[in-house]
Parts: sequence; C-alpha cells; structure tokens
Amino acid sequence: MHRSLIVAGAVALSVAGCGLIPDNSLRYREAQVLEPITVPGDMVFIGADPLYAVPQMERRLQGKGEGEDKFEAPRPPQLVAAPGEADDEEEQTPAAPADNTGQAVLAKDGSGYPIIMMPTSFAWAWEKVSEALTQTDLRVTDRNRDQGVFFLTVPERYQLQLPQARLKLSHTTNGIQVAVLNEEGTALAGKTSGLAILESIHGEL
Repeated sequence: MHRSLIVAGAVALSVAGCGLIPDNSLRYREAQVLEPITVPGDMVFIGADPLYAVPQMERRLQGKGEGEDKFEAPRPPQLVAAPGEADDEEEQTPAAPADNTGQAVLAKDGSGYPIIMMPTSFAWAWEKVSEALTQTDLRVTDRNRDQGVFFLTVPERYQLQLPQARLKLSHTTNGIQVAVLNEEGTALAGKTSGLAILESIHGEL
C-alpha cells in the first residue's frame, strides 16, 4: 500500500510538472521574413525563386482553434533523368522546350569559373550545343554522348596551354551546365580561356 502511494504521488508530480513547461509549438510564427540575397552585378543566379521561404503572416499555420487555413509546403524540384535513361524515341527526337525554358545564360559557378546554364533537357541541350559548335572555329575531334563530353581542338587565339580541351555537359537542379575542362578532363580550364570558348559557343546558341 505504501509503495502504491509513492507511485501515485510520482505520477501526480510528473503531470503537474508538464504544466510548468512553456508551450513553444507556435514560436516559429514570430520568425522574420528577410530580403532575398543580392547577387553581384557580374554574376547570374539561376533559380532565384525560394522553395522553402518563411511564409507571410497571413499564410502561416494557425494553432488549434485559431482558424482553418493551413500552409502547404512547395514541392521540391523534380529529378532529371541521366543521359541514356530516356526512351530511344525521345532521345532521337528531343522535344523543344516551352516558352523561354531553353534560353542559355552565360554565368559563373561558385568559384568564379565561366559556365553556360541551359534550363532544359539533356537531349535538347546536346543538340543545341552540337549545332553551335559547327558555327565556331572550335573543331570537334570526338564526342561521347553518354558522358556528355565533346573533345575539342582549340585555336591559338583562345590561349589554352594545350590545344585540346573538353566541353562537358552536366546535370544540375537548374538544368544543364556547360563547362570547359582541360585535355584530360580532370580540372576546369583557365578562367580567361574558358570564358573565351564559352562566349564563342554562347553566341551561336
């Protein structure tokens, strides 16, 4: 009997203690909405729309009994199929992108290296870059579509250390990124030479 009283007393104290803990479940509603980041003038940021921005006050989730409106989180970006995973029919006849989604942008990556961003499918980007290369003085000596690589012979005016380079198409969350690599494909080409090559290609896209 004495033991039962002790257990009952402990339970009562636990229940009473819970009432002393403050309820912070809605503290997130006090968060401030910050201004979007300012991108330097010599750079371009692709995909500036926030995916998980703090909702405005009128859209924030209400507590129990405070209203029926509920904030719905936006869906994350859809995964992009890697080269070679699409159906053969789709690979042979890539669909043209709608509106301006296929517009190529000459930009820089996080380290300041020049890149071309093409917010479109790999199949369409590969065809467009292939056509653009034929209009430049860059000579394509080989290509590997599965790896997204063009092997180039580069004229002296681009001031590469070696006359060979690779043009690499890579998947990103914003579409296809085009970058210039060295002859072995182990590192990015110099910024000055890479920019000159990409400017020549971008002018024909």
